[in-house]
Amino acid sequence: MEEVKRRTTEKTRIFKSLFMGLKNVYGTYDIKTGRVRQAKEAVTDDVILAHLTGKQSYGVYLLVGDRTGALAVDFDQNELCLPLSFVAGARRYDMSAYIERSKSKGYHVWVFFEKGGVLARKARLVAHKILTDMGKPATEVFPKQDALADGVSYGNFIHAPLFGAHVHRGRTVFVDPAEPTQVYPDQWELLARIQRVPEVRLDGVIKSCHLEQPNPFEEKSRPTNWNKSNASTSPFGLPPCARRMLAEGVTSFQRVSCFRLAVQLKRYGMPYDLALVTLKAWARKNRPTDGKRIITDAEITYQTKCAFQNSYRSFGCEHAAIAAYCDEDCPLYEYTVGKSEYP
Repeated sequence: MEEVKRRTTEKTRIFKSLFMGLKNVYGTYDIKTGRVRQAKEAVTDDVILAHLTGKQSYGVYLLVGDRTGALAVDFDQNELCLPLSFVAGARRYDMSAYIERSKSKGYHVWVFFEKGGVLARKARLVAHKILTDMGKPATEVFPKQDALADGVSYGNFIHAPLFGAHVHRGRTVFVDPAEPTQVYPDQWELLARIQRVPEVRLDGVIKSCHLEQPNPFEEKSRPTNWNKSNASTSPFGLPPCARRMLAEGVTSFQRVSCFRLAVQLKRYGMPYDLALVTLKAWARKNRPTDGKRIITDAEITYQTKCAFQNSYRSFGCEHAAIAAYCDEDCPLYEYTVGKSEYP
């Protein structure tokens, strides 16, 4: 009995060290009706235990004044490539990020900061930099504000992970960093060794990327004059054809498509291991015609290695595998209709 109590106390401590914001209010919802409400009461150990056991959910208000101990990015699409791209973008800046399967169909990506938290403005600047590079600047980020305005007591809450009512079906849980299509087997072991990001690291990113000018919050979408030279420098701004192929899967030319997607993922900065996981998840969406089988993991590994071991530059727009997904709104479209030849 004492051992069970000790383990419960330790889990509560770990959870509160990561998912604690305002201590006098939290968000929750009715499991049966889905009705969301605000609970203006202290966030006690009992509140956390009720969440972990599935009795009542706990939503954390991350913003405390102008500081936050964590940041969460909400990807509401069931596309693993999006959170993986964010994790890869964070890795470029020597920041660890962790993917949670949200309670519905999407994903949350969490970044945890040093004890005492960091200025929310800095955390949001860096997050929006990564999202803008991905071509997803409008993605929802928590906290949603840089600071609480005068007279405003609360920001916005986000549902915390490990809600007991959903854990058994593989939701509100963290995925395995080494195999993101799988749930990490020991959630508490993972949370106990979370790598936190110090504020000085955010300062370095902000300075090196010149994020104070211009303000990324003013950037609504990719500039209309985005061109071929931008394609070489934007880490995760995949062209529309690649995004569509990753989202929908393909019906033919699986090996060619896999190779071309791997080239694109490499070109835009995704590490080999994350690209491999992304493409294995993509393969599950494929619906090959004429009774053909879905591309195997071994074939995906081979095509991805080929793409990463050589310096391929072509986007492959001329191949039927890619042309079928060509979009007139793509900045590269002019190269596919003979106006000029793409290298």
